[in-house]
Amino acid sequence: MADRGRVGSLVVGCQSAAQKERRKVHEGHRDRLKRVQSTSDMTAPHTMQMNHFRTNLKRERLLEDRYMEIDRENQVLLKKMSAAMKKPNPYTTQAATHKPQSLNRLGRKMELVRITQENQRMLKAIQAVKPVYDSKKWENNYRKSEVLLKNCCSYPVVTRLPRQGSAPSVLMSIGSEPGGDVSGSRVGSPINDNSGAGGEDERKSVLKEGMRIGEKYYLLEMSTDGRYLTISAYDSDSQSSMELVVKEKKHRQLYRELNGDYSLIAARLRVDGDHLAID
Repeated sequence: MADRGRVGSLVVGCQSAAQKERRKVHEGHRDRLKRVQSTSDMTAPHTMQMNHFRTNLKRERLLEDRYMEIDRENQVLLKKMSAAMKKPNPYTTQAATHKPQSLNRLGRKMELVRITQENQRMLKAIQAVKPVYDSKKWENNYRKSEVLLKNCCSYPVVTRLPRQGSAPSVLMSIGSEPGGDVSGSRVGSPINDNSGAGGEDERKSVLKEGMRIGEKYYLLEMSTDGRYLTISAYDSDSQSSMELVVKEKKHRQLYRELNGDYSLIAARLRVDGDHLAID
């Protein structure tokens, strides 16, 4: 059974017919709105077409008076400028030979010359004086002191670090890794094996810097005698240091792989338990 609906007072038999009827009523409503006329006349009156409404004669008269005043002021200014340009320059018409205004001019000039000469003399004296301190001599003395310090120490020197108290600085044997190229050690009981590191006098420091290894920050120092590479890492928190001796074969292999950059070698370091290791 079809649905029935009601549109106004009209009864329809289905929903589509109801929509059609509503649309027809709406369109008729819009047509009537378009044709509707207002009861009041809103158009402009015919008097608005007169000249005195379209043109403001008083405003035009005021503007004309203002322009005339501006022209008059410009003419006055132009006459003053012309008169000033026609006047002779009093500074150029004066005689070239006139007496000086100051009676002390010559004395001030001589004083200025004396001060200039004195400044020149002081400048030459400062430039010619020899320094009391010799920086090259300081550098040589520092190198000699460094050599003497290394000669006195049994292990790599870790300087410029504040220490709260004296800490042991002897090595503890850990044993060599597979391959026999690297050996690690940590602060502990003494070790008497000195066959792998070469002489202390022949060692040369190749890297000194602070870096983070794992979760801790260490002061790292690398030194070599041309064959073995000695790596020392100092931990300021625990007041302890670790050492790693890289033997000649492994040292040369790392040197060739990393083009002689010891900072890249340091980047391969890791802490394995309580001693240093290198990947």
